[in-house]
Amino acid sequence: MRRGALLVFLLVGACSGPAAGGNETVAPATHAMTPEGDTPAGSMPITLRPPSTPVPTHTPTPAPSPTVACDDFPATMDATTYPAVAVPGELPVRVFLPPCYAPLPRRYPAVYLLHGYPYDETHWDNLGADEIAAEGMASHKWPDFLVVMPRLPDPIFRSSDGGPGSYEAEMLEGLVPFIDGAYRTIPSPEARAIVGISRGGIWALEIGLRNPNIFGTLAALSPSLSRNYPRPLYDPFNIVASSAVFPAHIALYAGDREGDRYMIEQLSAALTKKGVDHTLLIVPGRHEDATWQALLPDLFEFLAAARSSAP
Repeated sequence: MRRGALLVFLLVGACSGPAAGGNETVAPATHAMTPEGDTPAGSMPITLRPPSTPVPTHTPTPAPSPTVACDDFPATMDATTYPAVAVPGELPVRVFLPPCYAPLPRRYPAVYLLHGYPYDETHWDNLGADEIAAEGMASHKWPDFLVVMPRLPDPIFRSSDGGPGSYEAEMLEGLVPFIDGAYRTIPSPEARAIVGISRGGIWALEIGLRNPNIFGTLAALSPSLSRNYPRPLYDPFNIVASSAVFPAHIALYAGDREGDRYMIEQLSAALTKKGVDHTLLIVPGRHEDATWQALLPDLFEFLAAARSSAP
């Protein structure tokens, strides 16, 4: 072989692919494509790879919060005190907390139940108000709300009629701000109701009728109107006659054999004369616990309906 031919042979051999048995893939960016079926003998085929596609980053979906089983959190009664403003010291108050109050960070309407004389903050509890409320809320018959049962202290319970230094001041300046601050309430008139029995019914009328911007719902069970001797400014009949704005929901209840029935019906007539929509319910009974206990289901139906119709 001539020397020039030998040099060409050696150059061709040096450019040939790796020895048989190698699996190396050559990146396409450094070689020209060889048409399929035209791979020269003794050389490695070139494998072309499409450009790599970025793999999207996977963001894990947060695990859903566990469902709260309200059966594990029944209604409770919180017996506490708050700083009084119209009398010295602390005043007891019982607060019914609806089922699931503890684990659910929501806000609730509040119903204020005022006892009669000579009772105290346990009066409504002894009538069974908390059991009826708990049953209705647990079965979803009624919306959930707080039930506040304060003590109305003497002398302002029986010996005042409204305004500064009275139980009206105690409630508006002491009790309501305390409840709104200590519990998760909805602080609006649409979410507050005031209810009273007998002498407490007089206070519910006086406070509720004078403060519709605080209480949007008012109910009085057997208010002792025949034994009420207020100054004219605080007389429920005068308040009705002189007022232009009233609570959105009003209900009056009486036993058919109690001495105050006539005056309760007269107050209902005064509301009707003013064009105020309200409920009057007369049931069999006297001015006593048995009558008020029998009225509880109707009362809570009224409170539930008032709340359900609120904006």
